[in-house]
Amino acid sequence: MNSKDIKLGLRVSVLPNNNVENSIPRTALVVGTPEYYTPRAKLVRIKYENSTRYEYKLNHQMEPLPIEQQYPHHGGTHVKPEGDF
Repeated sequence: MNSKDIKLGLRVSVLPNNNVENSIPRTALVVGTPEYYTPRAKLVRIKYENSTRYEYKLNHQMEPLPIEQQYPHHGGTHVKPEGDF
């Protein structure tokens, strides 16, 4: 994912650090702007859905979810389920 495409509130699929074949990507929300790490990689602060966990991930470890799975602010129709945090 290009760092110029990263926006606050964007829902992304986070790829696992170790390339295990059967590992499932987790859904997260971008909560920070890209920060400088190296000329080719930026660190982005994310929050996993249904978790209190925040992490920094490299921009190439994330893929944006399809438009229909984004929040209305980003052109989608996703509504946060009641009781999720």
